[in-house]
Order: sequence, then C-alpha cells, then structure tokens
Amino acid sequence: MIRFLQKIIKKIHHRPSDDTPSHAMPNFSKGSLDSYEQNIQTFHRTFDDSIDIVMRELPPGMITDSKVFVSYIEPLCPVELIDSAFSAISALTTTPSNLRPDEVSGALDIKVLDSMEEASLLLLSGWTIFFIKRSNKTYAVNTYRPPVRGIDRSETESVILGPQESFTESLQTSLSILRRRIKSPHLKVKLQQVGKYSQAFAAIAYLDNLAQKEYVDSVVERMSNIEVDSVFDGGNLAQMLDDNPFSPFPQFHMTERPERITSHLLDGKVAIFLEGSPFGLTGPASFIEFFQTSEDYSNRWVSASVIRTLRIVGVVISISLSALYVAVVTYHYQMIPNDMVVSLTESRARVPFPPLYETLLMEVTIELLREAGARLPTKVGQTIGIVGGIVLGQAAVSAGFASNILIISVALSTIASFITPSYIMSGALRALRFYLILLAGFFGLYGLFIGILMIAIHFLHLSSLGTPYLTPMVPIRLSDWKDTFVRAPSPFMIFRPTNTRPRDTKRQSFQDPATPHAIPTDQSVDSGKGDES
Repeated sequence: MIRFLQKIIKKIHHRPSDDTPSHAMPNFSKGSLDSYEQNIQTFHRTFDDSIDIVMRELPPGMITDSKVFVSYIEPLCPVELIDSAFSAISALTTTPSNLRPDEVSGALDIKVLDSMEEASLLLLSGWTIFFIKRSNKTYAVNTYRPPVRGIDRSETESVILGPQESFTESLQTSLSILRRRIKSPHLKVKLQQVGKYSQAFAAIAYLDNLAQKEYVDSVVERMSNIEVDSVFDGGNLAQMLDDNPFSPFPQFHMTERPERITSHLLDGKVAIFLEGSPFGLTGPASFIEFFQTSEDYSNRWVSASVIRTLRIVGVVISISLSALYVAVVTYHYQMIPNDMVVSLTESRARVPFPPLYETLLMEVTIELLREAGARLPTKVGQTIGIVGGIVLGQAAVSAGFASNILIISVALSTIASFITPSYIMSGALRALRFYLILLAGFFGLYGLFIGILMIAIHFLHLSSLGTPYLTPMVPIRLSDWKDTFVRAPSPFMIFRPTNTRPRDTKRQSFQDPATPHAIPTDQSVDSGKGDES
C-alpha cells in the first residue's frame, strides 16, 4: 500500500505542465551585458520596487573620470566595505589596463561580469555591482557581511561537561568554528545553491583522506536535483536528501554542536551547513548514534555506559509501556499479580471508558501540555508543564476519567521520552507510541508484538546514503559494539567505526602511561631534597 501511494505521489510530482514556471531565477535578463544606459534601465526595471536596494549614478570624478552606476543591498553591506569597494574600483580603473582585479582588491573579491543574470544574482547575494561608462565594463565586489547572531550556548542540546558554544545562522561563522577545530588541509568545503527563490548557499564539508568519495558525490547529486521554491532550514533540507522520505525516522544527524560535527567528520562522514540555519547535518547516520551525546566522551566510561544504557531502556518504556497497560487490562488480566488486581479493579471502577479510550485521552492531554510548554515563554512554559500535569492528573483521577495506574504509566512514558538526546528522533518515537496503543487496544499483546515486529522490519529497509540504518547491529559488526549500547574505555577506541568505511581506519595509538619509559630515569633528579654538596 505504501509503495502504491509513493508511485502516485511521484507521478503527480513529475507531471508535466505548460503552466509550470521554470526553476531558473525569475525576472532576470539572461542575455549578455548591453551598453551602459541599457544596463541601468534593466536594473531599474528589475529592482525599482525594492527600497532596500541602493541604485545610484555617480558623476565623473568620484570614482573614476567617467560616470559610474553602483548598486548594492544596504542591509547586507556595511558602510566600511562599501568604501573599500569604491577604493578598489577606483584603483582598478585608474591604473594600466594590464592590471588584474586581484592585484588591487586586497582582501576583497572582485569579478568582471559578462551577463545581466550573473550581475543580478551577485547583487542579491550581497555583492556591490559597478557599471563603468567609459570602458563599458561591469564589476562585482564582494561586500557581503549581514548582521548575525553572536556565538552562544546550545538551547536544544545542553550539556554539563564539554564545550558550550554552538553554530549560528551565518554560514561563514559556522565554517570558521569548524576550521578552528579541524586545522587540516584535508578538510574540504564545496559550495552549492539550493532553492528557486531563496538561492540559499549550502556548504558540503568532508575530510578527503577519510570520507568515501561516493558519499560526497551522492550528497552533491541529491542537492543538485532539488527543485523547490525555498530551503530555509537544515531539517527541511534533510527531508529532501533522505533515502526514504516517507519514513518517520531521521536519516541525517541534525545538531548545532561543533564537537559532534567534528567527531562525525573524523569518522569519515559528510557534513552539510545551510545559510540561515544553525543546525548542521551529517551522514550516513545509524539508529544507535541518535542516542549518543558528546557528553558521553567527556564523562568517565562507566558513567557514560550506564547513562547510555538508560537511554535505550527509556526508548523501550516510552513507546511500549502505555500500550502494554492497554493490552494487559483489556485482554490479559491473568498476567496481573493477584495482589495488584484488587487495587487496579478499585481504581478502574469509576472510569466509564475502556482502557483504549482512557489511555488515548491521557496521552493526547500530555502531548498538548508538552506542545503548549514549548511554545510559551520559557518561565511560563515550565510552570504550565509542571502545574498543568499535576493538576490535570489529579483532577482526571478524582473525576473518574483515568485510573491511578494509568497516570503513573503515562508519566513514566513521558519522562522516558525526554531522555532521547535528538529532538527529531524523540518526536518519531512519540508518534510510534500511539500506533502501538491502537494495535494493543484492538489485538492485545499479539497486536503489540506485531507492531514492534513491523517497526523492526521497517528499520531493516532503512538506509542513510546507502548505509544500513541498524548498523552495527544489522549487519553485525562486533568491532563497533564498543561504542553502541555502552562506551568502552578510551584505550579500546583505537579504530574508527566501520559503517562509514573510512579510508583510514586507525583513530589513535594508545600508550599506557604506566610503562617504565614514562618514569624519569635520571639518577641526578631526586624527590626534592636538593643538592647537599
């Protein structure tokens, strides 16, 4: 059924239509540059209704000895860069003709343009455009420096141990943070534009001595095939790059923490940054990696292993506990201990709904409280979440809408769902909870087990950039299990994970600090007594 729907949606998406506009940039003249006067008329006709675009004709003597038409987007270009661009164009047009633009530009980037479409695109990308009347040449100077948010701590992935900085919406800032952490000539960055109207810049970063070329080529090809009006966020971009776009599970890591992106790049993965989004994407991804955090590697290995195991247990509790309650209370009373049957019967005596409706009512209520707490201001949201949960839970029991045991079950499921570090993965697992509750309500434990089996089968069909989603469990790679359900001590983390097939498998060379060569052997160095002679 799912494959049939996929074929129908694909046919609708690719249906040819004469009314469908081209995905080229709209309203741009695609011909070569004309005379000075015609170029000015074209620019006025294209951008005349945009108050933020400055278009000014300068008289002879201000920049050069002929008229100059200059245009730039004022909010994207600071005054000091505009002044530097004026000086560079003045030096370029008043020096011998054999002088190249890069010889007078200094730190600025200068291009000689050949088409009006290129001039329009560069103007909208923050460059300053100069039309010179005497030489009938057109120059573009990179003056792009928009106002950006400062580097701050992560709000969605807070940690106690480890770095506290996060990426920002500025692509240049994010790449500078990455370059500061990986000082290697092997770090390569490719630039690509996506979106018909947004024309957002996306950077594809990878280590060419570690990442497989097929992953890089796959990402580049998929981004080249994107035909959409706008790509405004990393999560939006990830859904267009997924191997299985109809799956509820994320197939790319999405994080705003630089150390996580760095760690993934050093494992041979590919990272993607999008202008305007503080989140970076990395792939290929596996299911178990969504339950790992950078704090696991800052903490001692025993503590990190216990916490990571708790996350896996939390996932099982989150998706199955409420469904198990529905199945047992509805169909399998014989599984309840005798001492508990009486209290459960008394608790449900005043509830007029069957367990399925009762559970769905409370689960929907909890989700409403969660969403309300997330959308309200921080302090108000916390109050609504805590007070609302306590008051509504007690009121529901007193009014006979729910039993005490169900309130405990729903509360444990909700708390367990908070343990998942990835917000997107947590949302997918919360959706599965309703799916299992419905199956358990109709078919009991048989429905619950069938639902879990169908989820497992779906996982087996998932992949990320062609890599199996359940690796290293399926296919089994025992060498990678040292960093899955538990985190082994650092001396055991010698080799990189094999799921990305890194070109260099060795990560570190561990030397035991207790070896004899680590102890000073110079007999003249004593323990602080000094030279008594």
